[in-house]
Amino acid sequence: METVFDLFQQVDYDFLEVARGGIAGNTVIKREGLRGVFKLRAGSGNSPTSEMEVKNSTATLHAHPEDYPDIDAIVGNGVRVAGVNYEITSVTGGMNFDTGKMEHLTFSLQRADYGVA
Repeated sequence: METVFDLFQQVDYDFLEVARGGIAGNTVIKREGLRGVFKLRAGSGNSPTSEMEVKNSTATLHAHPEDYPDIDAIVGNGVRVAGVNYEITSVTGGMNFDTGKMEHLTFSLQRADYGVA
């Protein structure tokens, strides 16, 4: 049975462990090189509370579940793909219901800027 990793080209990315808050803002304290399927979606629109135009991103990354033993510790960290930083805003699991095996994790991503630790 084919998975998302068989059907789409995988790319290199860095998983970024992020320390949130502090004087320098959110900072990267650790990074790990991994591979996954990245789908870029980007656009712009008006802020719901003003007429200011804001950039948005609904990019996703399909990650190998074996790379993430603690799924609860993923949201709030980040990834760097092709030199662009993203915050992981949510995680969903792609379960194969025939085998009962988790086949992939899908990270919803929002562009982010990180300070230097």
